[in-house]
Amino acid sequence: MRDGQTCTALVQAQAELKRPLPPPPLGACELPIVRGYCAQIAPRMRVLDVGCGAWTAARDQCRKVGAEYEGIDVLREYYGQPTVATRFEGLQDLSFPDESFDLVFGNQSMEHWAENGCSLEWGLYQCFRVCRVGGRVCMNVPIHFHGTTEFLMGQVDKLRTIFARFSGAVDFEEWGRPSSPLPALIGNPGYWALRGRPAYVLDIQAVKDRQPPRIRRPRFAPGGRLGEFLNSPLSYSLYRLKRRLGIISSNFEFAPATA
Repeated sequence: MRDGQTCTALVQAQAELKRPLPPPPLGACELPIVRGYCAQIAPRMRVLDVGCGAWTAARDQCRKVGAEYEGIDVLREYYGQPTVATRFEGLQDLSFPDESFDLVFGNQSMEHWAENGCSLEWGLYQCFRVCRVGGRVCMNVPIHFHGTTEFLMGQVDKLRTIFARFSGAVDFEEWGRPSSPLPALIGNPGYWALRGRPAYVLDIQAVKDRQPPRIRRPRFAPGGRLGEFLNSPLSYSLYRLKRRLGIISSNFEFAPATA
């Protein structure tokens, strides 16, 4: 979806999602990645959209091919548009029975689970619990941009370890890394810990090839501002405070393309 040094996906994504998006690759790559998820939807499948927001792509594809769509979200509106949720609930309290779905996916929601009172491990357990054996769990997330520590700091090895608890068939694909010929995007130019670390999108697709191990739900998993604070580096929380106060700029920064 690149035309020379222009990313056509960004314009299409902004028109389709009807909300502001960060520069490529972060906002732009959402479109082809989710289209790839939709291409996996076949007749009579059941699909769960985790943190669905207002984007209708998966719901529309389900209607088109004769599949069943379910979406969960904690919000009734997203950027002024009604969400497409069929149930208003958080992943930590997912109410669907075991093995209810053939495809479970989340579009840039996993990096916010812990901020909303759901640990990463518990959230993945819930996703694999409701997925049928042989089905797929697909998640894409921004790296070095925002979210809880694993995603902000790019702890991909930790993500691999957690996913390996639930699946022996997991693919990690990086979008926008390398960025060439487009410039690299620095999402937090004023944060010293991420200097020289361009943001990109990580797409994770896993097959449920076994029953997930039983894990205990964490007893203490606060959401809101406290959850956000506890699941981010202290230095990043201070950086965000400075941005809110206007002490430092919150603009993006572009660097030479990475090869």
